[in-house]
Parts: sequence; structure tokens; C-alpha cells
Amino acid sequence: MPLEIFHKTHWTEITLNQPPRNVLDREMLEALVSALDDLAQNGAPLLLLRSEGRHFSTGYSIGDIPEEIFHRDSSVRASSPFEKTMESLINYPSPIVAAVQGDAYGGAVELLACTDLRVAAGHVRLGVPPVRLGLVYSHTGLRRMIRSFGSPLVREMLLTGEAISAERAWHTGFFCRMVEPDELLPVTEGILEGMSHGGPQALRGTRRILNLMEETEVLPEESLVEIARLRHESWSGEEFIKARDAFMNKQPSPFRTEIESD
Repeated sequence: MPLEIFHKTHWTEITLNQPPRNVLDREMLEALVSALDDLAQNGAPLLLLRSEGRHFSTGYSIGDIPEEIFHRDSSVRASSPFEKTMESLINYPSPIVAAVQGDAYGGAVELLACTDLRVAAGHVRLGVPPVRLGLVYSHTGLRRMIRSFGSPLVREMLLTGEAISAERAWHTGFFCRMVEPDELLPVTEGILEGMSHGGPQALRGTRRILNLMEETEVLPEESLVEIARLRHESWSGEEFIKARDAFMNKQPSPFRTEIESD
């Protein structure tokens, strides 16, 4: 099973359980959407999101990145399991706290940005490397990361493709706590215990207002069309094909090779 769900006294725990990488494949994403929707309809308890294994999640498998999340048609993008998962997280009624025991990459960083509070072990690293694959990330995901990290750090992460430390993420406020690995769950559970003293309706109302303010789309239609074009061209272009093949064959970046050969 890709997920484990445990019901505690004051919250419910969802664990990504496909170690060591906890890849966000279709099975994992559909299981998350189903679990979140079911919990939302049955009391909407506070949530603890965590994972088992070396990584929190390495995001999508490089060899299995679907066209649908890069499609020009917004309705096709919105119907993809990944986008449905992000929407289910954003629209879940009650607060969500994440315990991050391992590295997170790509879409897993956006997934964490859709939670309310995040606690990390000090050795954790976060990376969003689509440019190294010749890909353009979604504007909705970039917006969520900008509000979580701040624009200068997101520009660094996206344009260099390099991972950052938990400490740097903590200084921006992305992580509300940075702890030793053996303190991760006790500290996270302490935060949820503190939340449980708040009024359930007040917690839900506050989360909803915050998300409505942060998720409101402000880009004009012509900008959205341009973004969709740029993203689809990146997925269907030679850069992605060459970078994907190089990664799958454990070869150096084709872009760097070309530059050095000039």
C-alpha cells in the first residue's frame, strides 16, 4: 500500500509508505486524493503528513513525467493526479502539519508548500531541478513556493537547480522548526497537540481564509496562455528528451557537455 493512515486521539496521521524514494507516481497521488477526500467528508481531523524511508519524496520519476501536467489545456492539467493532489491539500478543511525526515525534490517540495506548518530534521535537503531536465515548472507551483520561501531563494533554487539545506529553508520560515531526527515526531506532535486546543471551526475558517488569499489567481489570460505554451514546449522539446535519457542512463548533463565542447 502506498499510504498508511493512523487515527490518533486529536489528529490523523498519513504516511507515504513506498520507501526509500516515496515517488509521487499515479498510485501514490490517487491514494492521497482518496484519503484526503475521505477524511474531509468524515470529520476533517487535523493531519500529520509524514513518510517512511531515506527520502520524504523524490517527486515524479524522471522516466515517467506525464504530458498532462504540461498540457496547453488548463482543464487537462487540472485533471491530472498531481494537480488534484495539490488541490485536495489546499482545500482540506483543517490544518496540515508535515514532518520531514528526508530529502524532498521537485513536486514533493510543492506538496510540502501546500501544508500549513513543516518540521524538518536538520540534515534534510530540498531541491527543485526541472531546468536541469529542460523543463519549465508550473506557475501555480512557483507561486506556492514563492510564498513559502520568498522570491530570491526560489529564483536561486529554480535557476540553478541546486538543492538547499534545511537550515536555509528554516531561516526563510519554510520550516517552522528544525530538529534532530529523534526529535522530529515529538516536536511535530507537540505542535498538533497545541493546535487541538483551538476551536475546530476557527482553525478551519482561518486556514480557508489564508488559502483563499494566497491561492487567488491574478495573472491575465494572455499570460496563462503563454505559460502553458512555454511549459508544453519544454516537455515536448529536445532538451527534455536528451536530459531524461542522460539521467536514465546515468550520463552527464547534455547541456553542460555541449557548452564545454564549444
